[in-house]
Amino acid sequence: MKIGIDLRPLQNGHKYRGIGEVAKQVTNRILKLASTDKDIEFVFYENDENDPKELLSIPKSLKYEVVKLGLMPEHETGVSKPSKAKRALRELYGNPIPSAKESDVFLQFDFAAGVPKNTRTVLVKHDLIPYLFWDKYFESAWVPFKNKAARTTLRTAFSNYKFMRLLRRSLKNADVIMSVSENTKRDIEKHFGVSPKKSKVALLGVDMKPAKTNDVSTDVQMPTKPYLLFVGAGDARRRVEDAVYAYNNLKAAGNDVQLVLVGENFKSPESIPNTAVRNAVMKTSYKDDLLTFGYIDDQTKQQLFKNALAYVYPTKYEGFGIPVLESFLLGCPIIVYKNSSIPEVGGDHAIYVNDWQGIKTEAERLLKQPKEERAKQIAAAREFAEKFTWDKTAETIYQELKSTV
Repeated sequence: MKIGIDLRPLQNGHKYRGIGEVAKQVTNRILKLASTDKDIEFVFYENDENDPKELLSIPKSLKYEVVKLGLMPEHETGVSKPSKAKRALRELYGNPIPSAKESDVFLQFDFAAGVPKNTRTVLVKHDLIPYLFWDKYFESAWVPFKNKAARTTLRTAFSNYKFMRLLRRSLKNADVIMSVSENTKRDIEKHFGVSPKKSKVALLGVDMKPAKTNDVSTDVQMPTKPYLLFVGAGDARRRVEDAVYAYNNLKAAGNDVQLVLVGENFKSPESIPNTAVRNAVMKTSYKDDLLTFGYIDDQTKQQLFKNALAYVYPTKYEGFGIPVLESFLLGCPIIVYKNSSIPEVGGDHAIYVNDWQGIKTEAERLLKQPKEERAKQIAAAREFAEKFTWDKTAETIYQELKSTV
C-alpha cells in the first residue's frame, strides 16, 4: 500500500504557521507508526525547491519515493501566459495533481494545493475563517469597478472566485474530511452541505514541552506589576482592542495593572496594522503601563505566560484554539470569549466571558484570588491540556488512511 503525502505546506508560506506545523507534527508521527507496517510505502509530493524532508524524521527502514511538482508558481520566471493559463485551468477544473495516481491513498493538509481526482484522498480541514469573515480577508471587486479600474476589477474578482472554487472543489472531491474540531466539522456540514458520512474529527495536539532556545530578547522591558497578556496576531478576528478597553477600565477603577501585547504586529503602538487596535492603544490614558513587544524568543514568552495574571484571548472564532492549551501548559489562566471551538479546548478550565466588561470583571476576581485556589486551578487545567497530544491526532489520521483503501 502506498500512502501519498503532499509536503508542499512545509515549503511555502505555511511552513512556520498553523498548517505547516500540523503537517510536520502529524507526518512525523505517521512515518513512525508506519515503520512497523511492512506493507506500507510512501510517496512524497513536493516542489523542486527547498527540501521539506529536512523537517521530518524519516525512519531508516521506511520505503519512500519522491515526486517533484515543479517550482512554486511565485518563483517561476519566463513562463508564457498560455502556460500560466493552462496551469490555472488545471488547478480549477482539471486534475490538480495528476501524479497522485501513483498512490493508493493521498493525504492533503492544504485544500488550496488541490485534491486530486481519481485518487482516494483524506483532506485535513482546519477552519472556514476566510469564508466566514470574508470582508476581512478579501477585497470587493465592486470598488475598483466603480473607479473604472478594469484590470484590478478582473484580478480581484478572479482571486475571490478562485478561493471559492478551490474550497468547494476540495470539499466535494475529498473522500474523507478530517476536521480539527467538532466545530469545524459542523461548520463544513452546515455551510457546504458535506455529508456527515465523510466528515470526521481529529483533534489537534499541543507540545507538552515548550520549545527552548539560547537566544534571549535583551531589549524587552519586563512588566513590573500584575499584568494581562496577549500573544498573537492583531487581526480583526482577535478583537485585541477589547483587551485594551478592559485594561483602561481596570486602571480607571484603581487597579495598578499592566497590559502586555506580544507579536509581530506589536513592535510599537504606531506600527500596529489593525486600525481599531492601533487607535485603542494610541488613545489610552495609561500608556506607561501598556507594553508592546514585537517578536520575542521562546524563553521570554514562556516567562511572560508563567507570571501573567491571565492570558486574554478575545477571539471571535477559532478552528481549534492551540493558544488556549499552550496557556494551560504554561500555568497561565486564560480569559476567553466562548464561541466556535473554544469550549472544546477550554473545557471547564478556561474563564469564559462575552465582552470587555467580562474581561475586566474576571481580571479583578483573579487579582483577589487566593494563591492556593489559583494553584489548584492551574494544575487541573494543565492536566486537561495534556490529554491533547499529536500522537492521538496522527493515530486517528493514520488509521483513516489505512482504512480508506
